[in-house]
Amino acid sequence: MPNLKKTLLSLAALTAIGQADGHLDTLTPLTDIIPETKGSLLDKVSIGGYGKVDYYNYLDSGKIATWDNYRMILYIGYQFTDNIKYVSEVEWEHGGVVDDGESRIEQSYIDFRVNDALSFKVGHTIVPVGWVNLYHEPTAFYAVNRPEIERNLIPSTWDENGIIAHGKISEFSYQAGIMAGFDADGATSIRKMRQLGINSKAEDIAFVARVDYNSVAGFNIGASIFSGNAGQGKASLDGVKTTISEIHAGFNYAGFNVRGLYAMSTIDNANKIVAKSIVDGDAIGVVAEGQGYYLTAGYSIGEWTPFVRYEAYNDKKVSYDNTGARNDENDDISIATFGLNYKPTPGVVLKANYVMRDDRGTDDDRFELGMGYNF
Repeated sequence: MPNLKKTLLSLAALTAIGQADGHLDTLTPLTDIIPETKGSLLDKVSIGGYGKVDYYNYLDSGKIATWDNYRMILYIGYQFTDNIKYVSEVEWEHGGVVDDGESRIEQSYIDFRVNDALSFKVGHTIVPVGWVNLYHEPTAFYAVNRPEIERNLIPSTWDENGIIAHGKISEFSYQAGIMAGFDADGATSIRKMRQLGINSKAEDIAFVARVDYNSVAGFNIGASIFSGNAGQGKASLDGVKTTISEIHAGFNYAGFNVRGLYAMSTIDNANKIVAKSIVDGDAIGVVAEGQGYYLTAGYSIGEWTPFVRYEAYNDKKVSYDNTGARNDENDDISIATFGLNYKPTPGVVLKANYVMRDDRGTDDDRFELGMGYNF
């Protein structure tokens, strides 16, 4: 099957673009690369995946050290025609066992290509907000763990059912469309509002848009927003609206890579969620507003890349307790991460880093080791 072998080798080679010499910002998402092939069934199939195994030693919190088979992802694509392709991504987390792990579909959509400037994703796809949510392979970020901001403010990994137009015009690329909105009922935060395409309620539809500029000189800048109501037909939650927005930028030159992101998340009328929970007899508190930023920099010397990342965020800038009383938190969580990556070959990375985490005055330092791959 020489054509299949060529297809798979092309996939592996293309996903490695930008990974050498620290050029993280020029990565192409694994699931965006499906060769346009003709011929037999196997000629049109593309197979890939990624995964990571991590070790955590909590130095201050008293939590026991863990060594986790964090995630393993299988990717399968199929090229129906030169202009119609199928993209899928299935994930198993924490070993995929029933109680502590997870097994679910992260992507499953058809991509209809009109031309380079216009294509349409129809189905279940990644929400195009933030950096890590799109580029979440372990070879695409330096540290063992993803930035906390892109978990607590941008709820990565975040995927949903919808229709997304996307394309590239000169040095600009864009994505814009509609998706099922969040479900605020009984949710304590934006992250808890994700429906993840699982029989998603769609009384409220959200709008999402993203634009990126990537220069040939190695500079890039972009922004994205996701906004929509989240009451999903519940009269008592009318007016509850969620908005997540962010701006990001990066620069690559001669092995040096720097990247930064600033994000905000808000839930309008979050007190209505608390009020409904009190009526339902299961009173909860809700985080209504958060903001934060991170900066990361690395320099590749052959196969080795020392790096540093600093992030500061407040995920409880505005919140409501389970009585409906408003609370404002003024202090940030700050995290400084120093580490070293070793890439013996593109697509394989070994990581070691020390995390200095200040949880609003409480030390929570950690030592972490990681192994990651994508193919």
